[in-house]
Order: sequence, then C-alpha cells, then structure tokens
Amino acid sequence: MRLLLLPLSSLFGVGVALRNWFFDIGLLRTERAGVPVISVGNLSAGGVGKTPFVEFLARRLMQQGKKVAIVSRGYKREGSGMLVVSNGSVECAEAGLAGDEPAQLAAKLKGAVVIVDEQRARGAKAAREQFKVDVVLLDDGFQHRSLKRNLDLVLLPAYEVERKRLLLPAGNYRESIAALRRCDGVVLTRCESREHFEKTLIALRTLTDKPALGVATRVTAVRRAQSNFSVDLNGLKGKRIVAFSGIGDAAAFERTLHSLKWEVIRFLPYPDHHRYTIRDIATIQKALKLAEADYLVTTEKDVYRLSASGEAARELLDHAPLFFVEIEQVVLAGEELLDEWLKRPEES
Repeated sequence: MRLLLLPLSSLFGVGVALRNWFFDIGLLRTERAGVPVISVGNLSAGGVGKTPFVEFLARRLMQQGKKVAIVSRGYKREGSGMLVVSNGSVECAEAGLAGDEPAQLAAKLKGAVVIVDEQRARGAKAAREQFKVDVVLLDDGFQHRSLKRNLDLVLLPAYEVERKRLLLPAGNYRESIAALRRCDGVVLTRCESREHFEKTLIALRTLTDKPALGVATRVTAVRRAQSNFSVDLNGLKGKRIVAFSGIGDAAAFERTLHSLKWEVIRFLPYPDHHRYTIRDIATIQKALKLAEADYLVTTEKDVYRLSASGEAARELLDHAPLFFVEIEQVVLAGEELLDEWLKRPEES
C-alpha cells in the first residue's frame, strides 16, 4: 500500500528540497545560541539509537568538565512552549509534560540541564542565559536548521546503509541520503562488531565521503521497574517472558531480548512514542497471564512513558513483575575521530 503513496513522497521531497534551499540562500534565518552547539540527528523517522547516543555524548562532555544542556522538541509531550525538564540538579517535569526521551535523559544525567521547546533556538538561548552552560546538545536537530550548530552529526543504522530509502509517507525517510552533504560526520549505529562496521563503511563510501564513527548498543543492566534495582542477568537466562515496546525499532529490541537467552513467549509491539491506554494495559496483563510467563519486560523509555499513562499503568509499574532493559552506546571504531569532533566546537 505504501507504493501507492509514492506520488506524495515526491511532493514531500520537493517541499524538503525547497526548505533547505531557502536556508542555503539565507531566505530562512539561522540563529546563534551564543555557545557551541552539537546537533545529533537522523534521516529516518526514529529508531536509530539517538537517545542513548545523546546520553553518551553528554556523559563524555561532562567528564571533560563541561556544563551541558540538552535541548529537544519533546515529541508528543503535553502542552507547548519552553519547559525546563531538569535544571541540572532537580528534575522539574514528568514524562507527560516533558516527553519520554527528555524525562529519561533528565533522570539519568545528573548535572545536565534538559530543556524542551519546539523553538530550539529559544531553548538553547535560555540554557546559556539562565544556566550558563558551556555546550548545547541539540537532540533530533538535523532538520531543525534555524539554530546554527558547530558540529552536525547524523546517525544511520548500519543495516539501513544498503537498503532502499523512500521518503515519507511511502517510506520512513525525512530526507534523501543526499542530505548527508550538510553534516560533519556520520555515526553508524547498531554495529554488531568492528568487522561489521568496516564492511558497512565500504557500502557507506558509495553514498558519502563524510568521516564515520561506529557504535554498538550494549545491555548494561536489567532493572525492576518498581524499585529500579538491578538484577543478575545470569539468573534470568531461560526465563519465560512477555515483552512489549513502543519504540521506533521494535525488531532491534526483540533481538536484544533473544541475545539475553530469554524465552520470549509473546512480543507486543506498539507504535513509536505510544501512549498506553487502559485497554493496552489490560492486553499486556492478559498476555502475561495466558503465557504463564515469569516476567514482563520492556524498554527504559517505555517505563518513563508508563509513569505518565494513568492509574492502570501505575498499577502495572507497582505490582506486575515488570523489568526494563537498560542500554548504552559504546564506540567500536573511531575513538580518535570522536575526540576530534568534540574539540571542534571549542575551536569554532
């Protein structure tokens, strides 16, 4: 059915090209934040590992002694305007008001300022003026060209490099692969090994000559949703589970579950950024009962979203045998390149 939407994709592509041209010739204005800005973005509509990479960069910059602000749109949050999710020491807004990803970053990155604002330039300026930050990380910023950036990184899953890439609505891409000419570097995510990265890099070179970093996603812990306590991974091997998620790449999460040697009796995928309803919660609880499974398992992002999804979701969090998988990004190839990238905003 998506093939029937190809004419609309062509119109979408024309609109995107015109907007970018307006920025290129100065007809649309680009504002400066007054501090270095590092943009982390992607070409497709979600599911590339962007949130863990933003967290990874924030930690790396904070280890260098920098005060970091993360500014994002706060996709599917309640309300609009600028909202301080964390002032660097206190979390100021829950997931419903902030959006699940900013709420997750605020909870995990103590010391980082987190701001949501559909006008990212306004949010970045507030981070500089109110919190005196040294650097702004622009989350999901590649298409948001109204804010000048000192470093522009694009995340591309390794498995997508050789796939056919159709624009919305027939496909999943916001821009064509040619848009990589605007970025400073490519981050190849979902790499399985250094060899996998090197093989993918050969294919990437047919698309762009931009420098590329290779990262992989690793499980750091499995935690009980109710208490946030970590559990022994070895003790969970062979357990029967029912899993669910509302993220951009549900297949990647399902692969992670199998890699942990769990017996996945049933997997319930929901759309990205899904807000769980009473009916959804009932479906999940019923699946757990029918499967006679030991545990429910979901993603860290889904736990934050459940916390803002009403009383039924709270009941699930507090009383069901619900666990979430905590992940992080690790660099497989390109540590020196990453160091070079992070020095660039200081020199601009």
